[in-house]
Amino acid sequence: MRHTLSLTPALLLITPALMGFGSCGGVLTSESPAPDMNGTWDVAYEDRIDVEITLGGAVYTAELGVQGGTVDIEHEGQPLSFDLACEDPDIVCPSEVWPEQVEFEQREAQYPHRVWMTVPGQTCDGEIVPADPAECGVDTPNPECEDVCDGEMITEDAEAFGVISEEGDTMAVLLGGGAATNGINCAMLGLSVASGEIVSTGSPSARGGWVAEELTNGKVQVGYAGGCLWADDVDGDSDLEAAVLSASIVFTTPVTAARAATGWF
Repeated sequence: MRHTLSLTPALLLITPALMGFGSCGGVLTSESPAPDMNGTWDVAYEDRIDVEITLGGAVYTAELGVQGGTVDIEHEGQPLSFDLACEDPDIVCPSEVWPEQVEFEQREAQYPHRVWMTVPGQTCDGEIVPADPAECGVDTPNPECEDVCDGEMITEDAEAFGVISEEGDTMAVLLGGGAATNGINCAMLGLSVASGEIVSTGSPSARGGWVAEELTNGKVQVGYAGGCLWADDVDGDSDLEAAVLSASIVFTTPVTAARAATGWF
């Protein structure tokens, strides 16, 4: 069972990636033609992760290698160290969200702007239980006392849903929400998205149809929020603790993709 936690800071940072789609409801229900994305795609990542940390109204940026690492910042005179190593099971980096090959599927002929793909997602390997009132609420990692995972967070394949713009020249896939946790398994995954510009051949009226061939100027963004945030040395300062609890982190990796030579549905 997957429980979605509303993570407003991460959502506000990632929402711009969906701009340009006009009315989301209009795209979802559009019956106009869209380029054919069905099939296997090869994905290529740039060798970097752009990190943006929003903390107490201040924004800090850093660049890491594809395996992540440590980001050190000074916030209002206080040093903070964020351990963002991708090998940590609680952290899903952009290059882990999309594998080197992905399968796109447009399942509904009536609504060709809808697209699905399979991506790794985090779920609770245990019971979803009510939060302990003594450990949730304002200034805690679970401010709205959402249900929590009484167990370990595991990563497994899950379906992700996306849309193709009305013009057929851009697409975005929402990569999932996340799970509230008990403060021990700090896997508070926020709303994340993959997006890019579609390069296609043909047209709706062409004999060979309208076929998407490449994704350019793409990016995969993974957002996190919450009190854990892998930050060291925050105890002893109540103001700093509150800032960290309301902070958010977004990882961004540039990406391109091209239709594989084989693997058509």
